[in-house]
Parts: sequence; structure tokens; C-alpha cells
Amino acid sequence: MRKLTVFLGLFWYALFSLNAVSAQSESAVQRYFKNLQSLRADFVQTVSNEKSRLVQSSSGEMWMQKPGRFRWDYREPYKQLIVADGERLWLYDSDLQQVTVKRMDKALSATPLALLSGAAPIEETFTVSAATTQGGLQWYELYPKDAQAEFKVLRVAFAGDALNTIELEDVFNQRTRLAFGRLERNVKIDPALLRFAPPPGVDVVGDVP
Repeated sequence: MRKLTVFLGLFWYALFSLNAVSAQSESAVQRYFKNLQSLRADFVQTVSNEKSRLVQSSSGEMWMQKPGRFRWDYREPYKQLIVADGERLWLYDSDLQQVTVKRMDKALSATPLALLSGAAPIEETFTVSAATTQGGLQWYELYPKDAQAEFKVLRVAFAGDALNTIELEDVFNQRTRLAFGRLERNVKIDPALLRFAPPPGVDVVGDVP
């Protein structure tokens, strides 16, 4: 769960950093992320194995703000917090009473997401499919052009103009789905939510400032 949670947080960071293509050729998913400055939502995260069997479910609340700041607050079935403050990535596991901290550049360089976090337009990093309609949602599939990517396809669904679901399928055919509720786009976010101070008495390991 820890590795998956961190990967998803970093993926969001990378996706936020991408530029869109020219207005003449961009798709709805490209326009959405180009114009996105901040986001707040409730989420339900589910993980299914290669046989489409549910193996994990969790939920919480998330906030994101450009440039490079986000907070994932997992509340069920157990508490876990991930905060990126623009310089460092903090992961707090309250059950273990441990905080792991990494510099954002090191956290990204340890994954193929480093290729996604620059100024490259989306179409230089992904092959974006035409939209299809399923269950009343408009779905787009984004295939990474990096042969070393840790995932096969990213699926993004919209209900009208609102982001509804993101699904990541990895190289082992495991699917992680994030379904969003009460989503608010380009809202003001309290800066305190995007900072982290380790609670007294917890173990702190990693690139401590």
C-alpha cells in the first residue's frame, strides 16, 4: 500500500506539471489539466488484481495545487498521510508512528515519472486515445511513450466537464481506480494543508530538512 500510495501521489505531481498542446488539437483531458490550478475532492481508491478481483479499498480526501504541492489524507480503513510541499515528499504512517521524507527531485528520479514532470506537452509523453462513452462517462486512454514506464495505460473519465475517475493499469495488469466525489476545481486551498511538521515523538527517516 505504501509504495502504491506514493506512486499515485507522484503521478499526480507529474501529470499536473505537463503542458497541453495547442488549442486547435487538444482534447478535453488535455484542456482540463492545462487549466487546472488546484483541486479538492473526496476519493475512494480500489485495487483489483489481474483477475479483476477486488483486493484493496481505501478512502479519504485530497488537495492539489500547482506548482508541485499535494496532500492525500487516507482515513479508511487506516490512516496514512502524504504531503508534498514543493520541495519534499512526506509520508506519515500513524500506525507505525513513522515519517518518511524524500526530496521531490529524488522521489521522482527513482521512477520513470521523472520523464513526465518536465515541460513536455502531453502528446509528447502520452498517446491519447479518442473519447469513448461508457456508463454515461467520457473515457480517455493515455498510453505512456516511455518503454520503461511502470504502468501500461492511464484512463481518465469525465462526467460532462468534471473529472470523475482515474484508473491506472500497471505492467502486472493490476488496476488502481480513484473515484472522486464532491470535487472542487481551482479553489483556494489553505497553505497549512500543504505543509507538514512531524508530530512529536515519531521516528523521522530520510532527507530530513
